[in-house]
Amino acid sequence: MIKNFKVPMWDKMQFFCKNISDHQIRFVIHFDTSLDLGLLKNAIQITIKVNPITCASYVENKNEVLWEFSECEIEKVFSYYECEEPTQLIHEKLISKLNTYSGPQLILNLIRSKTDILILNCDHTIADAAGVRDFMYQLAANYRILSQNKTVQKQTYIPNRSLKSLSNKIGLKQKLSILKVTKSNKKNAPTFSRPIDLNNLQNPGFRTLKIAPADFDKIKRFGKKHFATVNDMLLAIYFFTLKRVFGNSNKTNRLTYSSDLRAYLDNYDTLSNYSAIHNIDINNAINGFVPLLKEISAITKSRKQMKYDLADFPLMAILFKITPYKKLEGVFHKGFTKIKEGKSIAAPSLTNMGIIDKKRISFGNVIPAQSYLLGTINHPSLLQLAVSTYEKEITISIGSYYSEGNNTFISGFLKEFENTIKKEVL
Repeated sequence: MIKNFKVPMWDKMQFFCKNISDHQIRFVIHFDTSLDLGLLKNAIQITIKVNPITCASYVENKNEVLWEFSECEIEKVFSYYECEEPTQLIHEKLISKLNTYSGPQLILNLIRSKTDILILNCDHTIADAAGVRDFMYQLAANYRILSQNKTVQKQTYIPNRSLKSLSNKIGLKQKLSILKVTKSNKKNAPTFSRPIDLNNLQNPGFRTLKIAPADFDKIKRFGKKHFATVNDMLLAIYFFTLKRVFGNSNKTNRLTYSSDLRAYLDNYDTLSNYSAIHNIDINNAINGFVPLLKEISAITKSRKQMKYDLADFPLMAILFKITPYKKLEGVFHKGFTKIKEGKSIAAPSLTNMGIIDKKRISFGNVIPAQSYLLGTINHPSLLQLAVSTYEKEITISIGSYYSEGNNTFISGFLKEFENTIKKEVL
C-alpha cells in the first residue's frame, strides 16, 4: 500500500474550485450490444489498482492537506443495473455527487437495458478531461487484453502529480517573459452578465446540443479557409452568440478557455489534472463573424507562441509556497463564493474536452455507438460550454442548476448557438 503524500498545488487549486460547481467530469459510452460483465469487473479491478488515487481521500488539517490512500476494492467504485427504460437512471447517475473527503474519487456505473451504457463520474480534483479520457482508454485496453485470455502486466505506482518538473524546464528568461504576459492581461475586463435567479435551484442536470458529422466537416473547412483551428471556430461561434444574446454594451468582453500542460511534461499520472485557463479579451466593435474569427485566431496564436498556457504557473507556485494553507483556502473560497452567490461576475468559458478515439475506447469487439464527455454542474452565474467529439459528432453541453427561468435561458442559448452555426458557417 502506498504511503500518504502531500496534495500538490494543482490538485489543491481544483479542490478550492468546488465552491462554484460540483466539480466533476462525466464520460458516457453507449454501446449497441452488451459487454461481458465478468471481464469488465476484472478490468476495472486491475485499472483502479494501478491508479490508487481512485480510492484516496482528501484529509485536511490546519497546516496542510494530504491524499490518504485505502485499498482499492471494486465494490467501492462499480455498480451494475438492469432496467427497461434507462433515461431516468442515466440522469440520476450523471448528477450523483462524489465525496472528496471520504472517496472514492470516481464511480463507474453499467446500465443494461436492450444494450449497455457505461458512465464514469470522476472528481475534477484528481483529473481533468484528458486524464479521465486516458483512464477510460486504459480500462478499455485492459478489457481487450483480458478478452484475449492474456495477463495484464503489473505496474508499480509512483505518484507523479506535481508540476515541479515543469519548473525545472523553464529558464529564468522564459519565466520573466511569461510573467510579462500575465501582467499585460487586463485584470478588470468587463464580461457578459445576466440577471440571475438564485432561488429554487433544485434541479441539477445537463442540456446538450449535437452537431452532426457533415456539419462538423463544414466547420473544419471554414476554419481552415481562414487559418483558424476548430477551437478558434468554437470560441468565435460562442462569442458571436453571446453578443447576440447579451448585446454589445462594453468596449471589450472577456471569454475563457482551457488548454493542456501535458505537452510540457515527460511523465504524469494517468488520472491527473494539468488544465490551464486562458483569459482573452475581445474587441466588441467587431461585428462580422469572419473578422471576429480572425481576431480570436490571432489572439490564440499569439498566446500559443508565447506559451501563455504556462502564465499562471510561476505566480501560483510562489503564492502556494509562501502562503499558509488555511489562509490560501480562505482567499479562494471567498472569491468563488462571491461568484456562486451572484455577487461577482465570472467570464463565460469554453472547455474543449477533445476527440474521443474510437479504437482506444473499443472494448474488444464491442465498439461504442456514441460517446461524449460532460463537464461540471455549475451555479448559474458561470456559463460554461463543454465540448467533446466522437466519430466527428460534436456534443456541446451546459451543466447547471435549473429553475424555470434558467432552463428557458440555457435552452434558448443553445438554440441560438445552433442558429449561429447555420447562419454564419454552414
